[in-house]
Amino acid sequence: MKIINVKLVVKPDRDAAYRQFIAALVQGSRAEQGNLSYDHYQSLTTPNEYEIIEHWRDAEAVESHNGTAHFQKFLAGINEFLTEALEILRMNDRA
Repeated sequence: MKIINVKLVVKPDRDAAYRQFIAALVQGSRAEQGNLSYDHYQSLTTPNEYEIIEHWRDAEAVESHNGTAHFQKFLAGINEFLTEALEILRMNDRA
C-alpha cells in the first residue's frame, strides 16, 4: 500500500472557494479503482491548515491517479489558494 499525506495552508480569504475546489478532487479520487481511502481534514488548532491523507493499493494506482483529469485540475489551480508550497510525505505500508 502507498500512503500520501499532503499539508495545505490556505489563504484565509480563499477558504470557501478552496473547499469547493478541493471537493472535486476528493470525490474524483475516492472513485478511482486503486484508491483505498482519500480524506481531507481541517486542523483543530489552525483553521486555514488542511491535510489530505491518501491510501492507494500500489504504485500503479498512484501513477494512474496522477494522470486523471481531476488531479491535473488540482495541480493547475491549487497555488491560487495557498500561502506556501504543498508539503508532501510519501510512505510505504510495511506492517
